[in-house]
Amino acid sequence: MTHPFLEAIKKKPLLCDGAMGTLLYARGASPEACFEQLNVGKQDVVQQVHIDYINAGADVIETNSFCGNRYRLEAYGKENDVWQFNVWAAKVARNAREIAGLPVFIAGSIGPTGKLLAPIGDVSKAELEAAFTEQMEGLLAGGVDLFIIESMASPVEAAVAVRAARKISKLPVVAQFSFSTEGNTIMGTHPNDAARLMVELGDDRPDVIGINCGAGPGPVLESLHQLAAELSKQGLTPNELPLSCQPNAGLPGRVGNRFMYISRPDYCASFIDPYIEVGARLIGGCCGTTPEHIRVMRKALDKYIETHESTSAFPTTGGDQLHKLSDASESVSISAPDVAIIDAPGREVPIFEGIATRLRTNDRQNFFVSVELDPPRGAIARKLLQAAMMVKEAGADTINVGDSPMAKVRMSSMATCLLIQQKVGIETIIHFTTRDRNLMGIQADLLGCQGLGVRNVIALTGDPPSVGNYAHVTAVYDVDSVGLIKIITQLNQGLDIGGNTIGSPTSLTIACALNPTAENRHLEIERLKKKLDAGAHVIMTQPLYQLSDLTDFFDDFGDCPVPILAGIMPLNSFKHAEYLHNEVPGITIPDHIRKAMEKAGDDAAAIGVELSERLIEEMRPLIAGIYAVPSFGRYDDLCGMVKRLKAESHKTVAKT
Repeated sequence: MTHPFLEAIKKKPLLCDGAMGTLLYARGASPEACFEQLNVGKQDVVQQVHIDYINAGADVIETNSFCGNRYRLEAYGKENDVWQFNVWAAKVARNAREIAGLPVFIAGSIGPTGKLLAPIGDVSKAELEAAFTEQMEGLLAGGVDLFIIESMASPVEAAVAVRAARKISKLPVVAQFSFSTEGNTIMGTHPNDAARLMVELGDDRPDVIGINCGAGPGPVLESLHQLAAELSKQGLTPNELPLSCQPNAGLPGRVGNRFMYISRPDYCASFIDPYIEVGARLIGGCCGTTPEHIRVMRKALDKYIETHESTSAFPTTGGDQLHKLSDASESVSISAPDVAIIDAPGREVPIFEGIATRLRTNDRQNFFVSVELDPPRGAIARKLLQAAMMVKEAGADTINVGDSPMAKVRMSSMATCLLIQQKVGIETIIHFTTRDRNLMGIQADLLGCQGLGVRNVIALTGDPPSVGNYAHVTAVYDVDSVGLIKIITQLNQGLDIGGNTIGSPTSLTIACALNPTAENRHLEIERLKKKLDAGAHVIMTQPLYQLSDLTDFFDDFGDCPVPILAGIMPLNSFKHAEYLHNEVPGITIPDHIRKAMEKAGDDAAAIGVELSERLIEEMRPLIAGIYAVPSFGRYDDLCGMVKRLKAESHKTVAKT
């Protein structure tokens, strides 16, 4: 199976973003600064660049990681920050995508090391490969969708980078060379040589080959013709090995103390048609290009697609940026089939009555599955609804929705739940915290949940603001989670907390949280007893990684009087396991699981899912179901697991 990015460029040409350094410099960064360090020091600045390009119409954005290898970072004394800078380069881009609310692809930008190979230089191929691998692992952990190896002058170094990418993942790889106005790289490589050497990589060859930087639109078009001619000699068409081009905005000229690129947006856009006719399927900009360039290029590209829609090998949907999902994707699934809106004229929106009745029967035939989704960071929920549709089609019973998790601002959980229930038609569980609401607000919102049909509530105290992006904000905490459960129980009896009637009682299912691996087990046991005494109907645990974590807790607690939904978060890599174990409160991962992930190497993600499914089978006699949390937003892997769990339940029903 292929990847969503590769499927997309078969359908129509995609538009990449423009320059990163140009905008960072224009927005206050010193030209002598380490731009990659801004990923951790000035995330808002980098994030806004991404958002501006997305809003301009880019289908693909590149991470701020061009010089993110250890050799380039060594010049700033930051060679030990490769992992941190690259992980955050990807995370900042993902955050921007979520805020913008449009399903763009995120490409991990990988530039040359700046080192020459021996015997001319002082580094070996093995050392170069290690440097590229180190950078790519960080980008991969951060959640990129593909790699763009760019501005390459040496085809040998480019080949090393491509092979490194192939070894660590199955993500698509774009390899781009930088040719001067004279038509060769600074190492003397001509376009036909570059194309030939990439093809000679055989099964390791890049998925897309092209040009970026070095020159403006005109010279790049000439070099693109040469690439295409060489590929034709090799018997390859643009459909088999697509081309890419991201030229500079002309050559820079000195204006005062600054170098300015002079090619206007409309001039750059005028090359869209010629690029596509040569075989380009990924088009964007490099040095000097801005969101305005991309905006004008978007219009030109859409016009070309519309004009050639009936005859082009790349049919379009009128500029829509949605891409079809593929089960083969090993990165963040950024899109899904169009959501079927169920509140069309003549069709009623479903009303959900709560999950309490379904969870009272704790058996293998009614194994319950919920999947956790976080609300969008902005006001656009399209990407969220696409993920929700995937989860529904996989067979999940509900979706549980966070309440600004980690104290970071997101769309309200109530609004998100309502959108999912109305637009997708699947029941939700709302995470409801006391952090942001006083006693009046708590009751008002709970009554709103009842009125809107959001009938399942997990009662939480909530992360303190000090851990989020508004550390100075005052938390409310009029009550904790136990107090919240008491309030819901009283509303279910038809009374507010003052004993005043509310008319008809609410019918809210109450879930409570449990951490079976808490360091102070005695305190956790006492807290759980208080939650159950207050009226909790269901227990939802923190993510678990071994059966004994659950059994040992209830050996001390005693028989559990309510259904349990076990938290499941498949591990993605050894580093992911180490991060969760060492840095995330409430999650404990046993040594043998972490060692298994370390031993798994490149197969770690698949092993993580396998370990989760094995644990679920072991826990089935003890639990009513699970709530699954995706790692790095990888909903495709999680949906595959949900399908298998539901298929197993159906087999059990058939046997009985």
